[in-house]
Amino acid sequence: MKKLFILLFFVLLSILEASSDQKVYKVAMLKDWKPYYFINKNNKVDGYAVELFERIAKNKNIKYEYVILNNFKEALRYFKEGKVDIIPNIGITKNREELFLFTQTTDTFFVNIYKREDATFINRIEDLKNRRVGVIATNVCNKLINSDISTKKVQFNHFWELVSALKAEQIDAFCYPLPLVRSHIDDPEIVPLKMSLKEIQRGVGISKQYLFLLPILDEAITELKLSGELEKIYDKWFKKESFIQLSMQETIFIIVTVMGASFSILLLIFYYLSKKKWLVTKVMLEEEIRKKTNILRIQNKRLKVIHKRLKEQTYKDALTKIYNRKFFNEKIVELFSFYKRYKYTFSFMIFDIDDFKIVNDTYGHVIGDKVLIELTKLVTNKIRVNDYFFRVGGEEFVLLLSETNIEEAKEVAEKIREIIETQLKIIKDKKITISIGLTEVMENDNSETIYKRADELLYLAKKSGKNRVVDCN
Repeated sequence: MKKLFILLFFVLLSILEASSDQKVYKVAMLKDWKPYYFINKNNKVDGYAVELFERIAKNKNIKYEYVILNNFKEALRYFKEGKVDIIPNIGITKNREELFLFTQTTDTFFVNIYKREDATFINRIEDLKNRRVGVIATNVCNKLINSDISTKKVQFNHFWELVSALKAEQIDAFCYPLPLVRSHIDDPEIVPLKMSLKEIQRGVGISKQYLFLLPILDEAITELKLSGELEKIYDKWFKKESFIQLSMQETIFIIVTVMGASFSILLLIFYYLSKKKWLVTKVMLEEEIRKKTNILRIQNKRLKVIHKRLKEQTYKDALTKIYNRKFFNEKIVELFSFYKRYKYTFSFMIFDIDDFKIVNDTYGHVIGDKVLIELTKLVTNKIRVNDYFFRVGGEEFVLLLSETNIEEAKEVAEKIREIIETQLKIIKDKKITISIGLTEVMENDNSETIYKRADELLYLAKKSGKNRVVDCN
């Protein structure tokens, strides 16, 4: 009897699967949720979720039509009412699993807390307790920001309202998914906290009445992963190019220099044409060309020097002249790439100055700045050429030690701690010390997990009495 039941189940599943060839599924499409869903300039549906689903549908011959909706709240309502059958890309949560069947994970995103760059009073999620934190009413952050995190949650309707409120100091921070922030703004004055609030897995959500469709979609997603097509689609929508930002004076200088070079070339041509009429000798013409060529070569060298200086400004901290957080974000990805491809290990050290707020409050910011500058000089003199030293916050620093295991890194960390304690003498009769969190890259690590682990070790070093190294062993 049991075997008969199983046989009937698979026969029914085959019938349903065959009938699915004729089914036209209603697929939810959001108007403006870049880069996942949006209507482009040609009035066509576009975005990461759209391109991914259309590739899946094409590979598996799934017929569908889009239902254009305003937001996720409306999409969920339509789904509950049976007006849509599929949401192409949606966060996988326990509550939603009661409503949807989910495919395997297609991608993930981090939900972050963002603050003003000069808001030094907010460094950890714990610092938000009595601060005003902005959220979008219909966004996942509205649930994540509870009274344990902040007692002063402020709700807004649109993302740009969050940004404006933060800049106007009407709120102290806001919560929003990382890919969406990257898609909308590139403002150095708005920065994320070091630790993400939550990582959310995403997949295709389908109605439970189409159970037979689930293995078909999973198979298509697996094929896209194995072929590398899924990664290409993701990179197309989420990997941003970085550009050098120039000041007004630098922009004017480059424009004037380029115009000067162009004008010199025009003068050269005019000179040649005019002199040709008077039968100028070949020797004289070659001499003039040589002179003008030398001028252009000098101008070209100046442009290269300017470009190099501008690039350094983009990646260097203005006060200490070491690398900044922007370059850290790029370099950590590069080191992970080498680790995954060639197993080149590296160690991650994060440290900050003990009781630095007291230094600033007691001796003033000028002395505080001198302490930061002298510290970076002492550390820079003790590291190798292939190590990378960054200032990632007010008094917080990160040191990436290339091809260095945890035991070797512990020796480096202790030397740096001792040097700061014994040689940093900016303030008379005042000992400056640092606390260090140290870890080595591990299997399945990413930039978020290694930062979080090192930061927790730093917190433990502080809690254990400061002026010490705490490592992952």
